[in-house]
Formats: sequence, structure tokens, C-alpha cells
Amino acid sequence: MNMAVTGPREGFRGHSLADQMQARLIDRVDTKFLVPVHLLDACLRGLEHHYSMLEIDGNRRFTYDTLYFDTPGRQLYLDHHNGKLNRFKLRIRHYRETGDSFLEVKKKSNRERTIKNRLPLTPQTVAIGQVSHFLEEQLGLPVAGMLPALFVSYRRMTLMSPLGTERITLDTGLAFHSVDRQNGLRLPDVAVFEVKYDRKTPCSPLLDRLGQLGCRPVQFSKYCIGTSLLFGHECKTNRFKPLLRRLHGICS
Repeated sequence: MNMAVTGPREGFRGHSLADQMQARLIDRVDTKFLVPVHLLDACLRGLEHHYSMLEIDGNRRFTYDTLYFDTPGRQLYLDHHNGKLNRFKLRIRHYRETGDSFLEVKKKSNRERTIKNRLPLTPQTVAIGQVSHFLEEQLGLPVAGMLPALFVSYRRMTLMSPLGTERITLDTGLAFHSVDRQNGLRLPDVAVFEVKYDRKTPCSPLLDRLGQLGCRPVQFSKYCIGTSLLFGHECKTNRFKPLLRRLHGICS
């Protein structure tokens, strides 16, 4: 996997986190793709002049550790499985290289819009009770019944178009673990592209390339797929079976 990821990333010009934060995509479309890692070089080769890559202190790949929360009956998972609109996910995301952590609420509206809000987790925000205020403000309901449900980790690279109208994340090294660490699964052969672009963007070189390689868009939730893989014997998985078969095909 390292050879497939390392080769193309060195050819991209770097951009800073400040550059990326300035390029906010207001009315955006999100599209995800599952790609075998051995195709990554073919996906990215020749696109260096179309995108730059996030670089912080000389690093271009960053490790994300995420803890998802759910009810004891996995209601948030079931809401997604059943296609419920106005659903949400609750998680703590930790950036291993910088040491920063955030409490995040990711909502899906009944218009299929994704809205993410987050609160930095620092001794100050915890001490003055901002966590409870943030959750009440975002969700408007008690979350005392939420429990840690799943650990997810992966490594990410981020590309951005020169005008900031398109942003691409590339996740590799996906790993899922139960909260007690008794169950776990790694997907070293799978890469996840997510292309986020402004609705007015005329074209996307990467989307064109993925189409040429026969890659098709998928609906992919790391939390839901990880839950299906580790706890499929305990919960419904019918909605995700085509995607699970796709993963099996890549990994076999």
C-alpha cells in the first residue's frame, strides 16, 4: 500500500491548512468511491497540475482516530440503515499528528444536505461545561444514553483545486475496533475517495479519471460499514450488503 500512496503524492504542490480553510464549499456535492489501493497511482498520475495537497510541517498523510457514539440499541446506525432523513452521527475525532481533538455532530437533513459542527475538546471547554451546551444546541435532546460504540482509524491525504471549488480526501489503512478492543478488522487493500465540489463546478479531473477507470460512486459510511462488519450478527445489514460484497471483492 505504501508504494501506491507514496509515489503520486510527491508530485503535487503543497498548500497550508489556512489555504484550505479559506476555501469553504457552501453549496457542495459529496461523492464517494471505493478503489483498490493498487489503482491509486493510476487514479492520481498526471493530475498534479489540477490539484495541490495539504501539507503541515512537511507531512502530507495524517492519522485520524475516531470514536463513534450510539444508543445501546444502535439507533443511530439503524436510522442510517433504514434511510431515515434528519439523522445524525456523534463522534470524537482525534488528529494524531497535532494532538487536537474535537467533538463532532454530523447531520443529514431531509434535503440530503450534510452539515457538520464541532467543538474543540480542551481542558477549558470541558471545565466550563461547553460540551453539554454544544450538544444541547446541536441536537436539542438529551444524550446521556449515548455510549461509545466503535473505534475507526485511517490515514488521510487531502487535495484541493486551485480555486478551492473542489476538495478531495483519500483515506487508506481503514481499521475498525470494538470499544473493548476484543474485535477488530483492517482493510489494507481498500482506499476511499470522497470528492467534495461546488455545484457550479464545470468539471472535475479526478471524477473524469475515476470514470475512465470504471470506478462508480457509492454511499459509504465508515461507522455503518464498520458496525456491519464487526456486529452484523447482532443488527440489520440488508441495506449495506451490496457494499459489503464490493469490499469483499476488493479484499479477496
